Amino acid sequence: MSRPDADRRPPSMEPWALASFLGAIVLGWCPLTGLAAVVAGGVAVQRIARSEGRRRGTGLAIAGMAIATVILLGEGWLLGRLQDEVAASMDEQANASIGGVLGDGAPPTWDAEAACTDAELRAFRASFAEAVGALRSLSITKREAEGVTAPVVTTAFNAVGERATAFGVARFSVQPATFPPELTIRSLEVEVGGRRLTLPAQDEGPKTSNPEQGALP
Repeated sequence: MSRPDADRRPPSMEPWALASFLGAIVLGWCPLTGLAAVVAGGVAVQRIARSEGRRRGTGLAIAGMAIATVILLGEGWLLGRLQDEVAASMDEQANASIGGVLGDGAPPTWDAEAACTDAELRAFRASFAEAVGALRSLSITKREAEGVTAPVVTTAFNAVGERATAFGVARFSVQPATFPPELTIRSLEVEVGGRRLTLPAQDEGPKTSNPEQGALP
């Protein structure tokens, strides 16, 4: 006796397999969509395996999962490289700006809201040099960013001089629409010889044992 016509119909395409492939090809650049394409591909493979030959699309589902996985891994690698590039650029700019204040190099670019006169800068440098001597080395110890519309980067640092080591904090504004982010210094304070020096100059507040701890909890 011949089999019914329904049993002789060709297998139909598994919709989850098609969704996985199209999602990976069209919207795989979006991490959420890429992850959804991987999940959809896995669901499709399971449904096809249980269909006893009534559904097809295993290759399409596997291709969708593979494409989405490659895109996700590539985006993760690229994001890591961009983060490293941004961090290196910010540390380099911070070093140059802080060194321009503490040392005898070119003065840094100040933020528009942080007016600092040449006389204030000379007085600050003289007080710093009197306490620790000439600047020998500078190292960034911590960096934090806060704010969305007007982000501010707070950087803690160690400044090694001829006679002593000073600990300080510098604050920077991030200029809009720049990549890597362009920093302009807003303020700098350093603890030297039991004194807190600030730039731009301001009235001294209560002293702290370490400005790094006070500004960066």
